[in-house]
Amino acid sequence: MLLHLKIASLATFREIILDLSPGLTCVTGETGSGKSLFVDALSFLSGQKNRLLFVPEGRQEGVVEAIFSPSGQLPAFLDGTLVPGDDWVIRRTLLSNGRTRQQINGSNITQSQLQELGALLMDLVGQGEGFRLQNPRTHAEYLDSHSGTLSVLESYKALRNEYLEKKRLLSETEKKRSEMERHRERVREINEDRESLSGRPEEWTSLQGTLSVQLHTQDLMEAAGSVYDHLYADEDSILGRIRKMSQELDRLKIHDPRLGDVAIPLSEAYALLKECAEGSRHYLDGLAYDPDALHRTETRIHEFQRLSRKYNVQPEGLVEFFDQNAQEAFEDDPEYLKNLQKAVHQVSESLRGVQRMLSEKRREASTRLSQEVTERLARLRLEKSLFSVKLIPSGEEFPPEGAEEIRFYFTANPDLPPKPLDQVASGGELSRILLVLKQILAERDSVETLVFDEIDSGIGGEVGETVGDILSEISETRQVIAITHLHQVARKAGSHLVIRKTQKEDVTESTVDRTEGEQRVSEIARMLGGSELAPSTMTLARELLLSNSSSGPHRTNLKPGNPSG
Repeated sequence: MLLHLKIASLATFREIILDLSPGLTCVTGETGSGKSLFVDALSFLSGQKNRLLFVPEGRQEGVVEAIFSPSGQLPAFLDGTLVPGDDWVIRRTLLSNGRTRQQINGSNITQSQLQELGALLMDLVGQGEGFRLQNPRTHAEYLDSHSGTLSVLESYKALRNEYLEKKRLLSETEKKRSEMERHRERVREINEDRESLSGRPEEWTSLQGTLSVQLHTQDLMEAAGSVYDHLYADEDSILGRIRKMSQELDRLKIHDPRLGDVAIPLSEAYALLKECAEGSRHYLDGLAYDPDALHRTETRIHEFQRLSRKYNVQPEGLVEFFDQNAQEAFEDDPEYLKNLQKAVHQVSESLRGVQRMLSEKRREASTRLSQEVTERLARLRLEKSLFSVKLIPSGEEFPPEGAEEIRFYFTANPDLPPKPLDQVASGGELSRILLVLKQILAERDSVETLVFDEIDSGIGGEVGETVGDILSEISETRQVIAITHLHQVARKAGSHLVIRKTQKEDVTESTVDRTEGEQRVSEIARMLGGSELAPSTMTLARELLLSNSSSGPHRTNLKPGNPSG
């Protein structure tokens, strides 16, 4: 329960200090006085993002601080920090630069942790909650809260996450296995081609030379033969003539020794040309046109070229490519894949069981909730209306929120069939449905403080009286803080707070004060008849408060003998 609240240096609040009571507390005030800011301060305290609050110029920070007396279990992140049974002092600070800090009993916590705390301590039903009720996504929240299946839903979501993770792992494993199989096939193919080619280093270069010789054998034989014939084999060969010239010089050099200098180069030329003739003869002996050898060389070259195109490698680099890429064909573990497939199947079966349980509980709860809401709407002058909860199969295997989409249907006229709530309900009808839903849920959840921000929007007259009664009934087991514009609600509260806005020297300030006695009579009169407080209006306000005091459990602090003013 919220025991104490302080708001300082935020928006138009300079410093507000309030002690709050159990039961129903209403908050009233003229339009623009700061009621929305008051609700925003409570929302800010519960960890939500700041909407309208700001730090006034000249201040460094603004603060919302509250003391709660919780009865629920400590969140896990507070184990060892707080002692069960102690009050919780929650403080949230808004800095002038827009950043925030949050603490509990002096220890820093994160915004998400504050949100977790806020969900345990307060349920804020803002003006936008009616619009949120038009969103089918919120319908499952109401039904699961009513049916007590939130824990089942959490189990379903946890199992679903596990299932999706294992399924993802299985898909990746199967993909890798397929890739491994393709890789093994490639390695196997490379090894076979390597074995088939049995290439040697520099073989491609050698083959190119061999092919060139084989393709030009006839020309090479003719050239070598011509050399041999001219040098040696012809009858008038060059070597024969040189030999004759050398013999003639040897015979005549006895007459002139200087001819020896001429004979020496001639003798050397003879030796070189003789060596050339012998070389050409040996070359001719090793040279012969062989069609089979040419075919074998061309076939070998074609094999190099084929593998070169296949692996996109230059022919001269094939041998090195095979040496680098040929390897042992490895095997994967088939048992791992089987175990993973088994695990996915087991988790899916467990998930299907939890999904089935969730659906069954939802079906049972949908019937109860439909009946309860319809019955209670009759109190709010919707006697002939019909509210129903429908479960529509989603068609997916394991949707995020369960096997079905939950939709609220409504009709205010018995001669018309129910249609989706967002298509047919007016603003006033949405407010009444929301109030009834919150009343039903308050009977089941553990949140001790409910804050209603103008839940009576679009409502008045006798229905407003019933709204006040319902809020009073809720407040018998919960602390209820209701921001209201209806005197029918305000006069039923055990505690009445009034927000006023004043302006002094160009400074706007909002205050929140507890009002009692004649001041409360004046506030109820204002809500009845506006700012002009006629004596008759004051008398009516006093009578309404007195009748409420005598009929209900809430104390009004009004003395019957006070003058009306």
